[in-house]
Amino acid sequence: MRLQRHIAGTVMLGALVALVVVLALMMAFEFIEEAADARGPLTDVLLEVLLMTPQRAYEIFPITTLIGALVGLGALASRHELVAMRAAGASLLAITRAVLTAGVVLAGGAVALGEWVAPPAQQLAQQWRAQTNEGGVAQGAAGGVWVRDEPRFVHIERVPNPEIIEGVSAYEVRNHRVVEVIRAARGRWSDGAWQLRDVRRVRPGPERIKRSQISSLRLESDVTPATLEVVVLSPQSLPLVDLYTYIQYLEGSGLDSAQYRLAFWVKVAKPLATLTMLLITVPLILGTLRSVGMGQKIFVGVLIGIAFFLGHRLLANAGLVYGLSPALCALAPTAVAFALGVWGLMRLR
Repeated sequence: MRLQRHIAGTVMLGALVALVVVLALMMAFEFIEEAADARGPLTDVLLEVLLMTPQRAYEIFPITTLIGALVGLGALASRHELVAMRAAGASLLAITRAVLTAGVVLAGGAVALGEWVAPPAQQLAQQWRAQTNEGGVAQGAAGGVWVRDEPRFVHIERVPNPEIIEGVSAYEVRNHRVVEVIRAARGRWSDGAWQLRDVRRVRPGPERIKRSQISSLRLESDVTPATLEVVVLSPQSLPLVDLYTYIQYLEGSGLDSAQYRLAFWVKVAKPLATLTMLLITVPLILGTLRSVGMGQKIFVGVLIGIAFFLGHRLLANAGLVYGLSPALCALAPTAVAFALGVWGLMRLR
């Protein structure tokens, strides 16, 4: 039991150190890139980069776990601790179990990071960007936000926060005809509806177009701040519950939900990918204890991590283009890596 705790602790420490190092490099490069185009003070850029850090950490978690575990187990191998453990009777199953125990803890950390830390941090980052960049949209899309609110199609130019909208255009469509257009400078969510200000209303008629202007208008809508909170964030940064809710909203409105379903299954696969990356480290280290140096082991691990990352991105994009199953696209790379890990373990027996 003590040996298993020692192995698990070493793996977790190595994974966390690798995560910090890689994340620091990514933050430095991202800060340099953003600072080159910054219009405001560099402190604004730094704050935005820091707020995006949890999402970046979540995205690279499986790869840094693989690298860190290789470094940690490689250190044990270089000090001949793994050889001594095997000589003392520690089975391959016991070592693998210790590594996967660390993987369960790390996978739990990845889930917590992706569900409860990264989404609110990225939302704050995008709100900050919208407030500091003139004319920006909260999610950074030049065309604003389009949402379907039966029988309307609503376009929102700017979302400073989910309860405030600016540059609102609502097109009411009945029998394939636009029967009313409402434009408002801004709106605020209050008492279960949007209170629009500086409103212009246009109603096309058979003979002429009726125009009117009013100071305020209460607009009942199924588009709530909770819906906007999902819309202004990228699918990859949403927690599972919000993704599921928004998928139901899109499918209920007859809209394409493939991108969000893919993001949902990617989140499901993330902890499995973390465990799988750790499984691969065992045959990499134990299969070459004497013949290969630690640098070569880490290099092979980095290649495997890059191949996994690129394969996942390639399959995900191909799935969206060719209409493949989102679950298949998200889980297939992890399944292939798991099969390789099991094959490597069987060769050690």
